[in-house]
Amino acid sequence: MSNRHFHVIVEQDKDTGLFAVRCLEMGVFSQGRTEGEALKNIRNAINLHLDTIEEELRGKKLVEVEF
Repeated sequence: MSNRHFHVIVEQDKDTGLFAVRCLEMGVFSQGRTEGEALKNIRNAINLHLDTIEEELRGKKLVEVEF
């Protein structure tokens, strides 16, 4: 399997100290008590999202558009 790269935004909540992470390409969110935990959780969330997309696309026509 080839490595895939995605951009994520990491922010820490001032009140709770929790880290929130959002994947820009996938629109997937996660969080963690530490930045490392949040990044681990977003990787898992992205993988689950990609698995779901793969299932949804099975047997369907996929077209790439350029803009």
